[in-house]
Amino acid sequence: MSDPEDLASTVWVEVARGLHRFEGDEPDFRRWLFTIAARRRIDDIRSSKRHQEHLDRQRWSDPVSAAPSAADDSEQSGALDRALELIRTLPPDQADAVLLRVVADLSVSEVAQIMGRREGTVRVLVHRGLTRLAERTAVTKPPTETMSRS
Repeated sequence: MSDPEDLASTVWVEVARGLHRFEGDEPDFRRWLFTIAARRRIDDIRSSKRHQEHLDRQRWSDPVSAAPSAADDSEQSGALDRALELIRTLPPDQADAVLLRVVADLSVSEVAQIMGRREGTVRVLVHRGLTRLAERTAVTKPPTETMSRS
């Protein structure tokens, strides 16, 4: 993992670069900032995992092993974008809590501190947010057909 200060610097540089495009009030700014921070944290985790996988492959497999393809990276990025779009449909407090707790992989106490809430409240917000997301993304199974023998 990167140094947390480096990661924070990267987030603030991105915020500064995009500030002219931002529109909204203080809660919108918080969500925008949390989204940027969550994406950079995810990028950092992915980078660290890829680096570790690369080291593992060098150590245990043939030297000509294939790296993750651009298509795989694109698919993962698209999945993240779809997940973030779904999260944005949640009420603001639930969206913030889910982004920080699940996407950014912060602890309940860290999320509580950032949001200025109690840990129990954060747990409830995350649970309700994830429940809503599960309901919205539930895949219904087609009814099973009974086979009759003639």
